[in-house]
Amino acid sequence: GVISLEPLGKKGYSIPKAGTIQVTLFNPNKTVVKMFLVTYNFGDMPVNHMTFLRHRIFLVPVEEGSEEKDEASPGGAVLDRKRILCYLIHLRFQSSKSGKIYLHNDIRLLFSRKSIEVDTGIPYELKSFTEVPRNPKYSPRM
Repeated sequence: GVISLEPLGKKGYSIPKAGTIQVTLFNPNKTVVKMFLVTYNFGDMPVNHMTFLRHRIFLVPVEEGSEEKDEASPGGAVLDRKRILCYLIHLRFQSSKSGKIYLHNDIRLLFSRKSIEVDTGIPYELKSFTEVPRNPKYSPRM
């Protein structure tokens, strides 16, 4: 799904340089379907630059332990095959000439069509991971 931010104006939605964004998805009966809480910090973003943030929520086997331990081990790729992507939210940010930060353009949501029920007998839990670009972290606005 896509949530357009264009009705808010050319710049987008003004936000603080650091904080938490809450995006709540409702069904037609006004019941909450999914709530995303995404923490960010763009205190070091230069003026007239932009970046994005991608927040993913996976169903991960409990027996695998922590992600950091498995990522460092040679069998870290096994975790990638066992985890199932459930939700993804993609947010775009830009800074103005004055240095204010804006959530702009649109918010993109992805819901997996795979069954969340896993019949292996292994206990699973939801784990969230937030990614930002690393090199370069910010791109100049054109």
